[in-house]
Amino acid sequence: MTEQTIPVTVPAQGKSRLLILGVGTAILIAVFTLVWLQSAKYEPLAVGKPAPDFSLSDLNDKPYRLTDFRGKVVFLNFWATWCKPCREEMPSMEILNKNFEKDGLVILAVSIDRVTTTKDIPPFVKGMNLTFPVLIDSWGRTDKPYKRMGVPETFIIDQEGIIREIVIGPRDWTRLDSLQVLTKLLNVTPKTAEQPVPVTAGGKPG
Repeated sequence: MTEQTIPVTVPAQGKSRLLILGVGTAILIAVFTLVWLQSAKYEPLAVGKPAPDFSLSDLNDKPYRLTDFRGKVVFLNFWATWCKPCREEMPSMEILNKNFEKDGLVILAVSIDRVTTTKDIPPFVKGMNLTFPVLIDSWGRTDKPYKRMGVPETFIIDQEGIIREIVIGPRDWTRLDSLQVLTKLLNVTPKTAEQPVPVTAGGKPG
């Protein structure tokens, strides 16, 4: 005698419940994933985290990569030609560069000017007599990884590529109280950051 298998059928009402349950679960997973991605997107970088790598070119199309400067302290500044506080901050950055370049400091000034205003960068650099590398990020390559709050914004990065200080807004980089983290990383005396005192013809401070 041959055994016969009796098929078990699921009532239509049960199928509907399973379908609704499956769809509901999928929606919850999608919403959770979206919220997590959005929170990760807007979570700012923090001190102690690795600085995201990037590759950008300067005004002469010379490429620069952040990781090429491992072993040096990097002063990474984001700015724009239309930013008045950036213009006010730049002279003190130039003094900083002249004072500490020999000690292993690398200043990278990344312009976030978009395509319509990149023409303003060369006259800006020339007018300010800037000698440190000015990089162009017209397409916003650094926007997402650095999650900036605005400009100017500066990241002090140590020799291992770790962020040691984040400065939002402009700073006078000739002030000793602005240089505590930087001079500690460079292992130099903070007094070397002071602007040189002008000397008169008689050899006395002016």
